Amino acid sequence: MLISIIIATYNSGKTLSRCLDSILSQLDEDCETLIIDGGSKDETQNIVKLYGEKIAYFISEPDKGVYDAWNKGIKHARGKWITFIGSDDIMLPNTIKLYKSFFATHGEDYDLVSGKIHFVDKNGNVIRDFGEPWNWEKHIYRKLNLAHPGMLHNRRLFDRIGFFDLRYKICSDSDFLQRVGPEAKGGFINDYLVNMSQGGLSDGYAAMKEGYLSRKNNKCIPPFINILQHIRILFSYYAGRVKRFLLSFWGK
Repeated sequence: MLISIIIATYNSGKTLSRCLDSILSQLDEDCETLIIDGGSKDETQNIVKLYGEKIAYFISEPDKGVYDAWNKGIKHARGKWITFIGSDDIMLPNTIKLYKSFFATHGEDYDLVSGKIHFVDKNGNVIRDFGEPWNWEKHIYRKLNLAHPGMLHNRRLFDRIGFFDLRYKICSDSDFLQRVGPEAKGGFINDYLVNMSQGGLSDGYAAMKEGYLSRKNNKCIPPFINILQHIRILFSYYAGRVKRFLLSFWGK
């Protein structure tokens, strides 16, 4: 098994079929899809059953959030490479081919392989595009422009540094990349892999606080630099909010 695709769901009935259709239409014997459900009360479980054996693994039980679901999925995944797709995301049609083409050309001696992403609104309209080569120093000191749905993780990473830390409810994915360390080897696919849906809590004070605590706990930068980093991020965030408010006010 080459690639395992893990989808965490909870009351995802409105978007799950669209997500699964985008993935399963391009899978072959080298790839598998796992769905970890948090005990949905809507049609999510019935939708999963419609796909039968096309889903390699499915479980539905209460969990502690998306990162807990991801950790469960990792334990059952058989692939050398693991990716995490949101239940409201869309895997673009040639993504699996692009991954395989990259490995055929460059080999598989990487810890991470990332690509580009369309960030879209609820209607599928592109809000912005992002995605760049892996750079640990940039992730620590500034802001790395990539996301887990557009990234393959080599299983050896989880064997080396462990799973997602459940102390963080919003930024455990960022914490994981901090723990990867500067020695991690990254590959880059200069093409779009996923339409990632707008939403979540990652753009707010709680996320920034978790980011500060994660950097502090991982000791990846000096404490004083971490404080300055936190102040810079806070200033940038609130300055952006003020700017948006003024633009909306003057636009009336």
